[in-house]
Amino acid sequence: MTSPSPTPASFEFVRQLADQAFSRSAGAPLVGGNAVTPLFDCTDNFPAWEAAIAAARDSIHVEMYIFAADAFGTRLRDLLAERARAGVRVRLLYDWLGCWKEHLCGFFRPIVAAGGQTRAFNPPSLGGAASLLGRDHRKLIVVDGRVAFVGGLCVSSRWEGDERRGGAPWRDTGVKLEGPIVRDAVLAFADSWAACGAPLPADELPPPPAPVGEVAARLIATTPDTANMMRLDLLIASFARRTLWLSDAYFMANGLYLTALKHAAQDGVDVRLLVPRSSDIGWIATVSRTLYRPLLLAGVRVYEWDGPMMHGKTAVADGRWARIGSTNLNWSSWIANREVDVAIEDSALAGQLAERFLKDLENSTEIVLAGHKTRPVAVRPRPRAKPTLLSPSHTPRERAGAAAVRQAARLGDAFGAVVRGTRTVDLSEAAAFLTIGLFFVALALLMAFFPYLVAAPLALLSLLSGGAITLKAVNLFRARRRRKLAEAATLAAAAVPPDDAPPAQ
Repeated sequence: MTSPSPTPASFEFVRQLADQAFSRSAGAPLVGGNAVTPLFDCTDNFPAWEAAIAAARDSIHVEMYIFAADAFGTRLRDLLAERARAGVRVRLLYDWLGCWKEHLCGFFRPIVAAGGQTRAFNPPSLGGAASLLGRDHRKLIVVDGRVAFVGGLCVSSRWEGDERRGGAPWRDTGVKLEGPIVRDAVLAFADSWAACGAPLPADELPPPPAPVGEVAARLIATTPDTANMMRLDLLIASFARRTLWLSDAYFMANGLYLTALKHAAQDGVDVRLLVPRSSDIGWIATVSRTLYRPLLLAGVRVYEWDGPMMHGKTAVADGRWARIGSTNLNWSSWIANREVDVAIEDSALAGQLAERFLKDLENSTEIVLAGHKTRPVAVRPRPRAKPTLLSPSHTPRERAGAAAVRQAARLGDAFGAVVRGTRTVDLSEAAAFLTIGLFFVALALLMAFFPYLVAAPLALLSLLSGGAITLKAVNLFRARRRRKLAEAATLAAAAVPPDDAPPAQ
């Protein structure tokens, strides 16, 4: 007995279910009619930011994790001040931890002096001691409610590299958004702005811009504890059928996501992960290497960027879905921070980002399994034509064939490693585990010989947290007392007749 062929109605039903799953996971609707322009590195992003800000006539909203007091940061700050003097409503929301030096030295005062407004997100306070780990990690710029920029780049010259020392620019990706989705960007900024003080005036929330293109996208503005982006990342890892190509700056994924990647690879999906070899936060790169082996054993291909820093946070699936934004594949981004990402459902744009990912692999070193102990080793791939997007595998035989080809490629890379020489990641893994082990040994020794070094911070944290909770309880008691007094006054007023009321008969 043969199963009935799928009908157009069944395909439409599946499509609706998938769209519903994406919308609920991301907490954001799919918005059509947009123009989306990928921007690569500081060479594309920084000039586009400056041009849009310089042309602003009504409002500029900037939400930024790092706004550095360096050459580029100073230039952009002065441009914001100039626009504020011209009558443009300028608002800058920066994260206190990311900009604590600039906050303390008054770096943003020229913007305020020019008529703009600035706020720091989550500065240290007694009442906020328990939420110090939650940061505003977004990189969002909205100009005149008509154009928005989202990505992984902060306002800092570090992305431009150091020409004096021969340092190349950081690798990163952003997007320019135009169309109805820009309203979602305004609302995302407004939510963060209201979390730090008085909300934006209602008349400053513009209606959605008119459609200007044909791209459908979601703007996913996550807040602590929503985990919208983690749910969407897991969903994409489950839905991908042919390819799932990821780049991430600070890869420390949890077991749930690692399992999703491994299952996708074991099911025949071409899963690739590009991470930095040299990171601005060295210990994260060290910890990331301890996660390679189980991924490689499952068939995931792992690459390390050869440049000074790979800071992009992107994903491309099946050549028709892509994500770009500020969310890293780790708990901090998924659970604790405010992040903003754009998920794009457009084959042309996704294909463009996929081609860029393949180009990035040309400047990367692949980690492969080699030797009878399946040691991870890093090899420089031989010059060869880079693959394009895989064709769909509709049958188990085709999926098995694609898996065999990928396994053959991995064996070829391993053989090439023997001929050309390699950098063994076993050594990196050993260093990573040694570093982690020595850290805990040192911590134990400090606790044993200098217990006050541990007790004092814990006591301070307990004091701040206890004080904050106590103040909260006191405020609740006061509010409850005020409510009871108000209710008693209302009942008393209802029981006493007014002076001009007629006497009861």
